[in-house]
Amino acid sequence: MAETLADLRSDPLFGWLTLDDGTRLRTAHWPSFVTPARGTVLLLTGRSEFVEKYAETAGELLDRGFEVFAFDWRNQGLSDRPLPNPQIHHLDSFDTLADDLDAVVERVVRPAAGGRPLVLLAHSMGGLVATLGVARHPDWYKAAIVTAPMYDIFTGPVPRPLAVWLAEQLCARGRAREYAFGQGDYKPVEGLFTPANPITSDARRYAVFHDAFRDRAELRVGGVSFGWVRAALRASDQLLRALPLEQVTTPVLLLSAPKDAIVRSDSHRLVAARLPNATLKEYPEAKHELLMECDAIRDRVWADIDAFLASVGL
Repeated sequence: MAETLADLRSDPLFGWLTLDDGTRLRTAHWPSFVTPARGTVLLLTGRSEFVEKYAETAGELLDRGFEVFAFDWRNQGLSDRPLPNPQIHHLDSFDTLADDLDAVVERVVRPAAGGRPLVLLAHSMGGLVATLGVARHPDWYKAAIVTAPMYDIFTGPVPRPLAVWLAEQLCARGRAREYAFGQGDYKPVEGLFTPANPITSDARRYAVFHDAFRDRAELRVGGVSFGWVRAALRASDQLLRALPLEQVTTPVLLLSAPKDAIVRSDSHRLVAARLPNATLKEYPEAKHELLMECDAIRDRVWADIDAFLASVGL
C-alpha cells in the first residue's frame, strides 16, 4: 500500500453523538494537515464496516489538503446495537440512516468545519444513504462521490418480486429482527483471502477488514435481518422509482464495477441517467471495493476523483 502522511501521524479524534432516540454513534475526525483546509469530506462506510477500515482513504484525502470526518452507522462498528445478538444487522428503514446522516452533519461536521465546502465520499450501503441525503438537501453538499453504491441488492436464486413479498410477509409475522434466510454470525474463515472473493483483488487490503474482526470481536457484524432486507428493497424502489432525482443539482461522481457481485451495477446506470449532474466511471476489471482494490485500479479511481474535485472547484 502507498504510504501517506496519515500513516506518519496520529489516529483520528474519536467522539460520540447521542441521537434524539438515545442511540449513540461513534464519530471520528482527522484534522487537516494544512490551514486553511481545502474542504471537508465526510466518509460514509458500507454495511458491517467501521471507521478504522478507512484509514488509508482518509490519508489520501489528508494528503490532498482536506479535513475528514467519519462515523459508525448504528448497528455496526462501535455504535449502539439494539438486539440481544449484536451481530444481527437489523434496520427497519433506510430513512433512519438518512436521519442519522443529517444529525451528524448538523451537530458534528458543520460546527467543526465552519463554512468550508462539504463533500460526501460514500461506499456501497453508505452510497445509498448519501444519495438519499443529497436528494433531501442538495444545497448542503458541494459534491458527492459514491463508490459501488447499493442502489439495488442481489436476491440470489429468489426472483426479486418474490423476495419483496417474502420480506414483507415475514416482517409482518414478527420475524423482522431474525436473521434472513442463509444469514448468520460472522465466521473467521471469511478472513481467508481467495482470488475468487467478490470484494477485492488485493490481499493486503482485504485483510484490513478481517484482521480487525479477528483482533476486536466487538466490531464483528454478521448477516442481515429480514427487516434489513425489507428496508433495502424498499429503499431501492424509492430511489429508482419515486425520488425526484432529476431535481438534484449536486454534482455526483458515481464509480462502478460492472461485474460487481455484491450490488447490482445496472442500477448505477439507471440512477446516473436521472441525476442531471452525474458523472459515471466504470472499471470493468474491478470488484466491489473500489477504494480497497489493487494499486493499478485504485490509482485510476483516485485520478478520476481528483479530476472530479477539480471540475467542481475544489
